[in-house]
Amino acid sequence: MNLKHFFREYFSYTASEKKGLLVLVSLLLMLYLLPIIYQRKETSEGIINQEKQKQIDSLISSIENRAEIKKAKIQLGELDFFDPNKVDENELLRIGFTSYQANNLIKFRNKGGRFKKKKDILQIYGVNQTDFDRLSNYIMIPIAETPEKKRKRIVKREYKLFSFDPNIISFKEWDSLGVEDEISNRIIKYLASGGQFKRASDLYKIYGFDSIKITQLIPYVKIMKRFKQGLSKEQLFVPLNTSDTTQLKQLPGIGSVFSARIVKYRDLLGGFVSKDQILEVYGISKEKFISISPMLVLDSIPVRRIKLNSYNAAKLRKHPYISFRMGDDIVRFRDRNGQFSSVDQLRGHKIVPDSIFIKLVPYLDLK
Repeated sequence: MNLKHFFREYFSYTASEKKGLLVLVSLLLMLYLLPIIYQRKETSEGIINQEKQKQIDSLISSIENRAEIKKAKIQLGELDFFDPNKVDENELLRIGFTSYQANNLIKFRNKGGRFKKKKDILQIYGVNQTDFDRLSNYIMIPIAETPEKKRKRIVKREYKLFSFDPNIISFKEWDSLGVEDEISNRIIKYLASGGQFKRASDLYKIYGFDSIKITQLIPYVKIMKRFKQGLSKEQLFVPLNTSDTTQLKQLPGIGSVFSARIVKYRDLLGGFVSKDQILEVYGISKEKFISISPMLVLDSIPVRRIKLNSYNAAKLRKHPYISFRMGDDIVRFRDRNGQFSSVDQLRGHKIVPDSIFIKLVPYLDLK
């Protein structure tokens, strides 16, 4: 049997056998290739899924970290020293109190409650030992001053006595004499309302003025004669808040320049609330003020108010008592703590010095 005959004998197929063989080979090829194709696809999908999983895990971790940071900030708050007898609700929230705790503390104070020592904060519903441990180092409660201690402090305070007329000296001069700010403020209000000191003993009229301090001051009181004698009916009277430059020029020593300056300063202030404010007009000396003071009448008109909770820094600075820095500090405080609930916050947060605060108060409006 030759080779040609061998191939013909064993590799010759009918048409139907050829079709069957083709189908069989195709099936075998598919069975061989299918696992390879599936494995590659699975590997590729696995790599993609792993990358996606890493991204998801990273995102979850980031969210959890942010949540923890936020939670920690809420729990810790921006800690700062505070007096629970004076702090307002916004400040309490800022240092980490919840709304419930802050509200209970304010209610406690409004009912007459006082904090005498740090641990008294635990009396507030909602404040627990954990809160106290976190806040204790930041609670500052001034030791209550007894009348005797206050008197000793006044006596020990350094001051320089000098001759003065209580009807015309400024707040700063009262301070130089060793008079407490509260008493100086009462004196200025007394004079602004039309009161006068006709004799040295009239200082006793001021409520709360320490008698020992008055005894020290009386030898130095020098009241100008016109206050003792009173004003004659024929004397000229000029209303401070409604007079124009023509009326002001009738005052001795007040010409066109000074009358214009007085009117301009009055407009900047929003009205005079005290005769002493004439001394703040550029060029008005104490001697000139003493000579015209008996002729000035502090007529009562509503002063123009400063909208403390709505004016921007530029508008605040237009008032003579508010400096550039004060205007910025007022707006910054509002941005951080919300609106002012009391004008005393200006002094309590050291935004305005005491000497300026007393003069500024009559012009402030919280609405």
